[in-house]
Amino acid sequence: MATTPTLIQLNNGDKVNRFTVFKKLGEGTFGAVYAVRDDTGAEHALKAELSTEKIPLLKLELYVMQKLTQKGAKHMPTLIDKGKHENFNYIVMKFLGKSLQDAKKTGPDGHLNLGSAIGASIQCLEALEEMHWCGFLHRDVKPGNFCLGRAELGELRKIFVLDFGLCRRFVNDQNVMLQPRRKAPYRGTPRYAPIASHNNMEHGRKDDVESWFYMLVDFTNAALPWKVASKIKEVGEIKKNARFDPGLSQLLAGCPMEEYRLIMNHIDGLTYFMEPNYGLIYSTLKKLMQTKNVQEVPYDWENEYAVGK
Repeated sequence: MATTPTLIQLNNGDKVNRFTVFKKLGEGTFGAVYAVRDDTGAEHALKAELSTEKIPLLKLELYVMQKLTQKGAKHMPTLIDKGKHENFNYIVMKFLGKSLQDAKKTGPDGHLNLGSAIGASIQCLEALEEMHWCGFLHRDVKPGNFCLGRAELGELRKIFVLDFGLCRRFVNDQNVMLQPRRKAPYRGTPRYAPIASHNNMEHGRKDDVESWFYMLVDFTNAALPWKVASKIKEVGEIKKNARFDPGLSQLLAGCPMEEYRLIMNHIDGLTYFMEPNYGLIYSTLKKLMQTKNVQEVPYDWENEYAVGK
């Protein structure tokens, strides 16, 4: 088993070069994240990792962010600074708002209304498409890894992708796709992981999109049928059985059946080497909003997260 990284503990008031810590935002598998202010008083987020870490995930994260920045990706939080301080490395990036894990519960019945669910999902897929364009798979697509912009910056309608610690390149420097490994370790979060994870298979672009599809369904009905399963193997079985009835009707309960099924069938029909037809998915969803006469905005969460709330 990989050893758990040692978390860097910083306290309020600690200085990291030109940044001063004022709040701990949380800690993930890959280290802690802090809210910091620079010398001008502007607020950012700082992520730190011991410089002796055997598998430096922050280095990977930085590399992915730099590549995305070069390509002008619009769903990536701006990279402000990077450096080394005492015994740790750090990156400083744009300070974002709530995650979609929280925001997805703000609509009626604890899920999003159809317009918000589709609009948010389109932005999340755009973020993944940008990553795929840069030659990276995310491999941990879930609502907790997408965040809204902050209300005070007027960015409540903008969604950003985060956490590139599990990313993997799927092309070489000549932009040729890498051969999949025969067997790959389980990657992702059980609720949203693609079937490939359950089968210990290499992830391709289609697997990021499959995880994204589970998010779309979850945003729409908050009732993924494997939510109740506690064992990873059981979760995998329910996912496999959700491809045909009765599992399929259960998965898409309360969702626009025809359109969601079309999207799922497209994703399921892809192989490791095939590029998902993002355009087909966007147009299917946009047309669906017109058919159902639903609006994307205002998003369900806008009222709750507005400035001054």
